[in-house]
Amino acid sequence: MHIPLSSSGPGRDDPQEDRWQELISSLDKELPHMQEDFVARVISIPEYSTPTVPSDDLHSTADASIEVILQALASRNEYSPLLEFATALGHRRARQGLPAEALVSAVRLNFPIIWTTLLSISTPEDAVLLTERAEEVWRVVDDYATATHSSYLAARVSMAQEEASVRQEFISALFGSQGRLPEIRERFAKAFGVDGSAPFGIAAVQEPASATLRQLAARPNQSTRLFLHQLEDVTYAFWPAPHAVQSNAAPSLPPGLENIPCGAATSFEGLIGLAAAGRIAAALSELRTDNDDGPLAVAAGWPRLAHARLHSIGVDLAGDLQQQLSANCREDEIERLRETVLCYSSTGNVNDTAAQLYCHRNTILNRLRRFKQVTGIDVMVPGQAARAVVAWG
Repeated sequence: MHIPLSSSGPGRDDPQEDRWQELISSLDKELPHMQEDFVARVISIPEYSTPTVPSDDLHSTADASIEVILQALASRNEYSPLLEFATALGHRRARQGLPAEALVSAVRLNFPIIWTTLLSISTPEDAVLLTERAEEVWRVVDDYATATHSSYLAARVSMAQEEASVRQEFISALFGSQGRLPEIRERFAKAFGVDGSAPFGIAAVQEPASATLRQLAARPNQSTRLFLHQLEDVTYAFWPAPHAVQSNAAPSLPPGLENIPCGAATSFEGLIGLAAAGRIAAALSELRTDNDDGPLAVAAGWPRLAHARLHSIGVDLAGDLQQQLSANCREDEIERLRETVLCYSSTGNVNDTAAQLYCHRNTILNRLRRFKQVTGIDVMVPGQAARAVVAWG
């Protein structure tokens, strides 16, 4: 390459400017050595020693980068080639997956290479000139590095947006009718490196807690990978749960999710059952109250689910039960009977119920008999006890 002498500025009448242009032009024949030096230094950066950047790409970049820098040094008003090359380089390195730190380190190597070569071709009489121009050389290289890094970051943002868009298309398909197609599930599993047939945990969050869920999913150090899906006012998060067991207990939760008010369920069938598990989690999230400790799963929330479903089709177990009790008991007695029935239903043991309610076991037995007398429900019979548990949710 030939470095053109600048024809602008005071160069025609300024011996120092003329000498500077002469030195820059003299670097033309030093280009092969500078380019070899550049490549040798760059490959010592660990990230460049991998196949991330092909060898021919590295060598062509070495050639072009030094050339555009020298062009900028030769003509202070001609920055366009430098910035255009920096933009293309930053974009390309981002697509290649090179870390930003490695890219900037490589770009800044241009300064010591060019400066060392300038010193080698200069004379002692050039000492003052080089001292005056050192900052200019560094500024050009720094502008080049800044433009490259800026383009790199813009490309990474674009890539992240593209990835998020593709990711959401995959996830939306899983929750839609396409999720029943094996090829859709297989594509998702392959794209995101998960076992599509293994269990998945899923949580559903109502507004305004969805913001907290999104912040949790965005944590860079999140140990469990969370996938997000928004459907109307419900935000879903699901994750691989390979060690889940067949039960209605809450799935093993990723760190931080245990503090978010949500409904939780498990798809033991893998991705094919994810949408159904999501509907369960969403229903549970609607039934959760501030008195619940952590996420609400089927094990604790099934009576509420049953109550809600029965009520939606016109079966009012709670109203019928309240009517029977109100006709025969005072309010304080109703509360004691309710407390005793629910406690016994959760323990299944009279002595344990007595201990929890700080009563004598005979008191518990008397209350259960009284409840049976008023309502006809014998809570010692599981099938009948379920009526009271579901009625009271």
